[in-house]
Amino acid sequence: MAVPSVRWKVDGEGEGVGDVDIQAVILAGGQGTRLRPVTANLPKPLVPVANRPLIEHQLRHLAERGVLDVTLALGYGAEKFKVLDTLASELGMTLRIVVEPAPLGTGGALRYCADEGAFDDRPLLWMNGDIVAAPDVATLAEFHIEHGAMLTFWLTSVRDRTQFGVLEIAADGFVESFLEKPSPDETASHLVNSGIVMVDPAVLRRIPPDTFFSFERSLVPAMVREREPVYGQFRGGYWLDTGRPHLYLEANRHVLERRLSWTPAGREIEESLWVEPEVVCDRVDVIRPAVIGRGAIIEPGARLFGRTAIGRNAIVRGGARLEDCVLFEGAEVGYEAEVVNSIVCANAQVGPGTRMDQSIIGAGVRLGGHNVLCGTRLWPGVVLGDRAIVVDE
Repeated sequence: MAVPSVRWKVDGEGEGVGDVDIQAVILAGGQGTRLRPVTANLPKPLVPVANRPLIEHQLRHLAERGVLDVTLALGYGAEKFKVLDTLASELGMTLRIVVEPAPLGTGGALRYCADEGAFDDRPLLWMNGDIVAAPDVATLAEFHIEHGAMLTFWLTSVRDRTQFGVLEIAADGFVESFLEKPSPDETASHLVNSGIVMVDPAVLRRIPPDTFFSFERSLVPAMVREREPVYGQFRGGYWLDTGRPHLYLEANRHVLERRLSWTPAGREIEESLWVEPEVVCDRVDVIRPAVIGRGAIIEPGARLFGRTAIGRNAIVRGGARLEDCVLFEGAEVGYEAEVVNSIVCANAQVGPGTRMDQSIIGAGVRLGGHNVLCGTRLWPGVVLGDRAIVVDE
């Protein structure tokens, strides 16, 4: 299949138009340990955000910007990504799957994809598969080409930079220093590696094959020390790392609140209310924004108090109260139960009168009636009887 050509102005003067073929890779092989038990049996890129898998949002974003040649670098749970075949066909996208034989790190995974023939010599857009972001691909590619860069980081700014790669850049974007997870006194910069990078594929040949290798800890610092053409571009824009439960809930809220261009699943039947077909929802108080998945049943007397995502075939019984929460496919919330600022994974059941606050119950969990969970995480398959109080302080 011929790779589509994406035409962007790249000469900076607005007169000529250059042909720029962009290929993309999404690194989606991690285990998402910080988000467990959500990711105990579901790869993090497939976790739903406003009822679409996170990686589906990413692929749609790329397709809408003309990037239709994409490689997925997979590891943990690779077989579960087969569901994306239909989406790729719908988007007219060539979606290539490469499964690393063992965890190889970011650099090792990119080198393995290159050795498997996934890339050619066109500019390569690298994205991590666990971020919520809407990068301006055209502007990033223009900058990368105009500056003759080997690497160009799409930068974001964060308050706490100790968990990220921090870059210090000159006025023209040239990277003067790169510090991976520095202490607060090592740098005053708050510009960090967002996990979105334009790469000259020739760089990947500098990574040793079949070896665990960190792109950020090994290759990038060496290139910066040698003052190679490594650049960063900071233009603002939405970005969020979904690695922790409160950030995952925040991502759902922000998509529902339209803080970025991603859209919830379903049709927007009213302002900020998205509904898929075959939903049963009558005499229910719904404060928007909210999204309700195909086949969900919300019984009379239930109340949705906003920023709520209800997955496909989920059931919310009468009198239940939901707010700032995510229900996965097949989840059930019992009569008069309350689920606030919490996550109920696939096919889990919350018993009648039970209260959940800032908690996660894994897939297939069974909670009895009139329990109280606060700040709690329960592993998939756990069964809890009636009238227990589980608090993690």
